[in-house]
Amino acid sequence: MKSLKILKLLLTFYLSILVTTIALFLIGLLAYHFMGVEFLPVIIWFKVITLGIIGYYISNYKKREVYCYQNSGLPKTFLWVCTFSFDLSLFVALLILMKS
Repeated sequence: MKSLKILKLLLTFYLSILVTTIALFLIGLLAYHFMGVEFLPVIIWFKVITLGIIGYYISNYKKREVYCYQNSGLPKTFLWVCTFSFDLSLFVALLILMKS
């Protein structure tokens, strides 16, 4: 039951940055389509850096939202690691599937 609550909180948090991650995915997909597989490391680094910028923005400008998740039992580090790991994994998987 507790793991279901954690998953629900993580999904809710991820949905708050979903529009931005979709925009970044589309930019990465276009770059991958036009530049090819040789450009993939640059695209992945672009994604990692922009996720860091998003994390910085949310940590500074949406502190109350992050505190809400912390009060629900999710440490800030756990929240960010899970969100960024999921997003980056999804990004790479979708790029691979789109090019196949």
